Amino acid sequence: MSKKAGVISLERLEGKKAAAKKLQLDSGRYILIRSKEKEELLEIIEGGEVVVTVRLTDEGPVVTVQGAHLELKSTESLSLEAKEVKIKAEEEASIESMGKLKIDSSKKMDIHSEDDIRVVGKIIHLN
Repeated sequence: MSKKAGVISLERLEGKKAAAKKLQLDSGRYILIRSKEKEELLEIIEGGEVVVTVRLTDEGPVVTVQGAHLELKSTESLSLEAKEVKIKAEEEASIESMGKLKIDSSKKMDIHSEDDIRVVGKIIHLN
């Protein structure tokens, strides 16, 4: 049996210019929805910490997820496309492929290490 979802209406918070609505969830988390002049903000809060933020701005949506673990899984494909992509790890980063791995660059490619660089393969072709 399905239940009909209620509509969340925005209410004015006392002393604030932004309209806001707080929705308490059974898990103890809550969703805070605020509307400002040029953006809407949805926050999911757990234990006093914001764990998910969705900002709807004039430039488009901005999604921020914070937590101990973040997993993206797809049964088919996962694509990342942007003007710039950065991956930064404090301890370790790895790329693993059970099939072919290809890295292409149309411009200069730099590889830097303050330690040894190892290349292991059946045959290594340079140039």
